[in-house]
Amino acid sequence: MRFHHLALFLHLTGVVLWVGGMVFIRVCLVSPTLTAAQWAEALAHFFSLSWVAIALIVITGGFMLIAVGYARAPLGWLLMTFLGTIMIVVFASLWFGPWMALREALAKGGLAQAQAQAQARAAIQRINKHLDIVLVLAILTAVAATLGLAL
Repeated sequence: MRFHHLALFLHLTGVVLWVGGMVFIRVCLVSPTLTAAQWAEALAHFFSLSWVAIALIVITGGFMLIAVGYARAPLGWLLMTFLGTIMIVVFASLWFGPWMALREALAKGGLAQAQAQAQARAAIQRINKHLDIVLVLAILTAVAATLGLAL
């Protein structure tokens, strides 16, 4: 087994964990009975795994791209790198924007509880919109990674 095979396995494992987690959040956490606190708990676990997966994807993808050389890399790989970078930027904006807003809203209490719950629900809606964007980019990245090799 060459290093490339191990790097590819780890790269795909990271992709499955990250994208699979986003699909789970968008498809399985749609129950109106879930509270904002339950959403936040699920998202906290998701983010912990996601950042590890993203680091794995970036490190292994970088190693494979460097091993081949940018000049000799297939166009599909370069498109995958570009789209993956955009995915990470949008995902980071999700973390620093609506995720932080959700955590802040849940930390509020007392007389502002109703307002805090409304803010938490609004943050959850923004999180879902960000995840939708990242999932569309994930599909485009998968197209670049596979069909892009024919370019």
